[in-house]
Amino acid sequence: MFINILDNFFPLIASIAAMIISQAIKLIIMLLTGNKVNFVSLTRSGGMPSSHSALITAITLSIGLKNGVNSSHFFLAVVLSLVVIYDARGIRHTVGKHAKILNQNVLRHGEPTLNEHTGHTFPEIIAGICIGIIISLAMYNMISF
Repeated sequence: MFINILDNFFPLIASIAAMIISQAIKLIIMLLTGNKVNFVSLTRSGGMPSSHSALITAITLSIGLKNGVNSSHFFLAVVLSLVVIYDARGIRHTVGKHAKILNQNVLRHGEPTLNEHTGHTFPEIIAGICIGIIISLAMYNMISF
């Protein structure tokens, strides 16, 4: 029964698991680096590892494993992956740089600051991609066993 549910919803479960695990790793990194554990940061984008990259990679690989890499579903997932990862590195990273400049030079003391950690660095994205791959392959091996 459990294996049947896992097989039917494999891409969804793998992607959510990858996102949750990457968010848990963010908490562990906060603890290990001595930073204050801030649960609000789990609802914001940015940080190591990229949960967006983990989620979209897990979806893409899961669809490829389930439907085949020659399926139109897989091609669509690859294109969406490129868009999400480009957004995480390019657009949102630049927005974070702009927020930092605005916080330092434009906003007055006492005004709420802008979130500077909206995007991801290249290592954060690679870590997220690796998590997505590991989770998808592990779950695929569970249901194939």
